[in-house]
Amino acid sequence: TSRPDSYFKAYADWQLRRNGWALDTNLCSWCLGVVPALAAIIKLFTKKEEKVLIQPPVYPEFFEITENTGRELVQNNFLEHDGVWEVDFEDFEKQVKDPAVKLFILCNPHNPLGRVWSQDELSKMLTLCFENDVQVVSDEIHSDLIFHGKKHIPAAIVVPEAADKVITCISVTKTFNLAGLQASTTVFPNLEMKKKFDGYWAKSGWNNSLRIFLEILIIYVIILKKRFL
Repeated sequence: TSRPDSYFKAYADWQLRRNGWALDTNLCSWCLGVVPALAAIIKLFTKKEEKVLIQPPVYPEFFEITENTGRELVQNNFLEHDGVWEVDFEDFEKQVKDPAVKLFILCNPHNPLGRVWSQDELSKMLTLCFENDVQVVSDEIHSDLIFHGKKHIPAAIVVPEAADKVITCISVTKTFNLAGLQASTTVFPNLEMKKKFDGYWAKSGWNNSLRIFLEILIIYVIILKKRFL
C-alpha cells in the first residue's frame, strides 16, 4: 500500500547483483503492472499520427495497447532459420528510418519465443534506434526466468550513448508469482520523463483507489484469521 525508499532499493540491489545494472532509484516509478506502464508510455511519449514498432510473434498485448491508444502499429517480423528465430535487421533498419516511427517496444528476453538476446543483437537494435531518434521501451519482466547458461543483458546498459533513449519495465511478478500485488517498476533515463509519467497516474486516481482497496482487503483477511484460526 506504500512504496518507501527500500522498495526501489530492493529492485536496484537485485539488478546490480544479477545483471550488473546500477540503476538510479531516483529515476524509478511505480505502476500497476508492465502492460499498464507500456500503455501509458505510448500515450505520453508518442502522438496519434505517429507509429509504434513491435517484433512479432510477440505477446498479444503489444498489439492491443498500441491499437487501443490510436497509434499506428508497424511490425518487424522475425525470421526463422533451422528452428532459431532471428531479427530481420534489414527490415528493422528500414522501419526505424521512417520518421513517423517514434517508439520501439523491445521484449527482452522475448515472449513467447524464449530468445535471450545477445550483446551484438541488442547493440545493433539500440544503435539503429539511437541514430534515428526512436525511443525504446524494454519489457524485461521475464529477465529472471533464463536457463541453459544464457545471460540477461539489460537494454539500458548495452550501448552507453543510447542509454538516454531507453525506458525499462521490470517487475517481481513473474519471478516470484506476485502478480496479485498489481505492481511493477519503470526506470526512466531522465527526471523529466519520470515526472510526466508520475503525473499521469496521479491524475488518474489509481494510486489512492488501489491503496484503499488493499487496506480494506488486509483488514478483511485479519478479521477472517481471528475468526477461524
